[in-house]
Amino acid sequence: MPFKNWISFLFICFSLQIMAQIYDFTDPIRLPGQLNSSAEETNPVLAPDGQTLYFVRTLDIKNVGGIYDQDIWVSRLDLGAWGSAKPIGGLLNNKFNNALVAVVKDTAETRLYVLSSYTSEKDVRKGIAVSTSRDSVIGNPIKVDIPDLDIDGKYVSYFLSQKEDVLIFSYEGSDSEGEEDLYISTRSSEGWNSPEHMGNTINSPGFEISPFLCPSNDTLYFSSNGFKGEGDADIFYSVKKGKWTSWSKPVNLGKKINSPKFDAYLIKIGEKIIWSSNRDGKDCDLYSAKSIAPPKLVIRSTGKDVSEFQGYDGEIDVSITGGIRPFIITWSNGKVTEDLVGLTKGKYTITVVDASGQKVSLLQEINEPMFEDKKIIRFPGVQYEFNSWKFINDSLVNSSDSLAYVAKLLQDYPAIVIELISHTDSRGEQAQNQVLSINRARACYIYLVEVLKVDPRRIVPVGKGELEPATWVNPTTGEKTVLTEEYINTFRGNSTLFEQLNQLNRRTEGRIIGKDFDPKTYPEASKEYFKFIKTPK
Repeated sequence: MPFKNWISFLFICFSLQIMAQIYDFTDPIRLPGQLNSSAEETNPVLAPDGQTLYFVRTLDIKNVGGIYDQDIWVSRLDLGAWGSAKPIGGLLNNKFNNALVAVVKDTAETRLYVLSSYTSEKDVRKGIAVSTSRDSVIGNPIKVDIPDLDIDGKYVSYFLSQKEDVLIFSYEGSDSEGEEDLYISTRSSEGWNSPEHMGNTINSPGFEISPFLCPSNDTLYFSSNGFKGEGDADIFYSVKKGKWTSWSKPVNLGKKINSPKFDAYLIKIGEKIIWSSNRDGKDCDLYSAKSIAPPKLVIRSTGKDVSEFQGYDGEIDVSITGGIRPFIITWSNGKVTEDLVGLTKGKYTITVVDASGQKVSLLQEINEPMFEDKKIIRFPGVQYEFNSWKFINDSLVNSSDSLAYVAKLLQDYPAIVIELISHTDSRGEQAQNQVLSINRARACYIYLVEVLKVDPRRIVPVGKGELEPATWVNPTTGEKTVLTEEYINTFRGNSTLFEQLNQLNRRTEGRIIGKDFDPKTYPEASKEYFKFIKTPK
């Protein structure tokens, strides 16, 4: 039977953690030993002991329902080869199509999940049942209640997670993209939820069957004829992106695993995979291969520290070895280049993801020299409403973040005391500008003390009015110019640049006035710093 079985079934996934992406495989081999036969072998399920393999055999005259029936068979591993297979005992094989769906073992019992085919043939398409085995005695199967699971189509396949709380299955529903699609039901303390379609990324106009989910619940394997492949049905994998309905674009496992014929029913146990294929004949046999890990992804970095306090000439040089190109590179500061230049003091983390899914992160710290006495400290832009000391916080300017930078600086250097100096541009009366600058400095002071909880003794708010204009470097000529009122007025014809230059003068900066702060002995701060001065008329 080189196509979909009349009824296929779920697999239990108990393997070790696997990579989210696949690199390569060894050449496939037909399972050695006496497991495969002239009949058709599909749907492997490996027991938790790793020594017992259950599967479906079709087209065998010894099946209970005859040659066109599907029965559960079992084989045991002996000296690296699978022994002679025989039908499973008990009541699990009958005249209908039967399949083992999962084996779950705990200290008290073993639970065998099977197709629910013990009442009528129609019942097969409505779900699964569980049989409890104690002391090798297999009990009667009891149907598992999955609400709203009412399947009319002929073909259905199931997967159950090791924790027995995730059920993935395929059937042709009213909202299917084409033929059989993948659906999911999850179990909570209140029972199983109603089935949900898993989305059109992994479901195609063709059929999707034989789902298999890895133990970490992030990689799904399935067979499909609706995506570009090697033959009739190929095995693909997809990576979960968040919700159960969100998956990456399916990736074909490649020519070693997929043949020009039918390939499906993959299970993965550590590095080993087992699947069903009719690549060498009319009927399917069970094959195995091992996944090959990609070259280990390694990143190394060398940092060049900033040359002066508050400088911005730090660098990070990165080398990447191993892995599979292309690489996706992201830095904690948002950059995507391999190396970084023009850095300030700080910690920078690079994350590299290669084409096989390996993900490696590395932290590199850039330092700077210690500060000097009387050193002017550049602050990020703190801006205020016109003729006011009320902060601007909008989509373009975030004065609160800039003041958080000041608080972080004081935290990083717990011994320094700073003057917090506010300046204005030259527009308006000098006396008014002087008061305005003092109030702006005190507004910063109050925010740092009351909101960001900075010790008030470590900040001295100072207003300089319009007396100390900033220095501007012309980006075109590289020339440095003091932004006097006369110079800025020469740009009145360019309203944008005129306003930018005035804004450079309306700055807040700091100056280190001490580096011996001791919270036990340092004197109290002035209470006047919490008061604003009335603006002169």
